[in-house]
Amino acid sequence: MVMMALLLFLAVFGPLGCDPRARTQPIDASAGGGEASGEARGETEATVRAAPPEGPEEADEAPKVRAQVYLVPLKAFPDDLLDAVEDALVREYSVEVIRREPEPLPKAAYYPPRKRYKADRLLDHLDRLAFEWGVPEDAKVLGVTEVDISVTTDEYPDWGIYGYGRTPGQVAVVSSKRLKRKAKDRGHVRFRVATLAVHEIGHTFGLPHCDEHEQRCPMLDAEGGIENTDSSTGKLALGCRARLNRNAPMPK
Repeated sequence: MVMMALLLFLAVFGPLGCDPRARTQPIDASAGGGEASGEARGETEATVRAAPPEGPEEADEAPKVRAQVYLVPLKAFPDDLLDAVEDALVREYSVEVIRREPEPLPKAAYYPPRKRYKADRLLDHLDRLAFEWGVPEDAKVLGVTEVDISVTTDEYPDWGIYGYGRTPGQVAVVSSKRLKRKAKDRGHVRFRVATLAVHEIGHTFGLPHCDEHEQRCPMLDAEGGIENTDSSTGKLALGCRARLNRNAPMPK
């Protein structure tokens, strides 16, 4: 009976004592086996903080953009107008706007008889800046200024304008000088400047003047006045948007 009891005890509890190797086996802190050294604790906490949440991880996709637009103040331009221009361009064209520091107005563009700056020479200046900055060919450069600008036409050697852009092309310019005239308030000025920016950048995307009067498209010709700008919705009409998507489709 005594022998039977001893055999049963050894079968259940094993031999008395323990394997000395078990005393020196390191603890796997990452597996929750116990407290590790100070250095190991720091590494474990960093790993935990950086770990993704449980379940499938959804990668944050960068928003798709049609193109980049470099926004360049020529001499100076108010921040609230820059904000209005950026918001309108992002909304209507799904572009990434990159703001540059103010650039001096080129002396070569100045027209002393009328104290204005020639818009075509400002575009040439923006072309040179784009080359110096390494601007991608499919990007746009929009100069914004508070000075009066003009062009030479068949009828007039110096015709004052609101803005000017190459169709199609890379560069355009908008002046707030005339857009401030008879404006109801500052918000009205912001709307005018933003709408003209949409108009001129539209030209660089290959959009011509349209005839979508019923939809009050910003691509309507100014026709020598401010009325079409003031009555605009600020949003591209269906025909102009379709042409935009053909000329410069969004990346897939």
